[in-house]
Amino acid sequence: MRDNLKALLHKYIQSSEVIGEANGVATGLQLLNTIQPDVLFLDVKMKDGTGFDLLSQYGTPNFHIVFVTGYDQYAIKAFKYSAVDYLLKPVDPEELTKAVGKVESAINIQKNKVALNALVENRKNAAEHQKIVVADADNVYLIDIQDISHCESTGNYTLFYLTDGRKILITKTLKDYEELLREHGFFRVHRSHIINLRQFEKLTKRDGGVIIMKDGSKLPLAVRRKQLLVEALQRL
Repeated sequence: MRDNLKALLHKYIQSSEVIGEANGVATGLQLLNTIQPDVLFLDVKMKDGTGFDLLSQYGTPNFHIVFVTGYDQYAIKAFKYSAVDYLLKPVDPEELTKAVGKVESAINIQKNKVALNALVENRKNAAEHQKIVVADADNVYLIDIQDISHCESTGNYTLFYLTDGRKILITKTLKDYEELLREHGFFRVHRSHIINLRQFEKLTKRDGGVIIMKDGSKLPLAVRRKQLLVEALQRL
């Protein structure tokens, strides 16, 4: 069944990526503790229990669930577990496509809820406590803008460095964030780097100018940006 489902996903859902598989409750729990899927395709009857057993032992899932089984009498119980959809074996490609469409819609609704919460929080909070919604390949984050130390361009992605030491690789370019962050005290010091001026520590003169951030990061400074940086710091 798993091989057949993988083949269908590969053929009909080309944007999908299978990041793991398991053959029972125990192995499924072990897998879910190590990966962060967008959607779990879950059988009902397995060798060491049921899909419902897996969910009851796992706790509150942070992923979407599509049940895949040969027993339609479990459909109502599946939806009580907040399943996005319920597919009967043998899986029909059209039904699979519809199920994935529902998952994508659910993910977009989730992202919109996070964005809306950020908007509400930003209207209530002072400027220094504004929040931003960012998303990597697996998660959506709501973070305080002043918890961002600096941002680095990595091709078509942006690496966010947070003041608590975390790093988040965002699936947007640095240019997408430059204008948004500028009004919150961020400054572009180099074509590949934007810094939070409040996290600036010092500027050394070696190597044409190296910026030291409060977290110890060392960042390059474009020569033509040096005077602009000094002026921006003076305006804080």
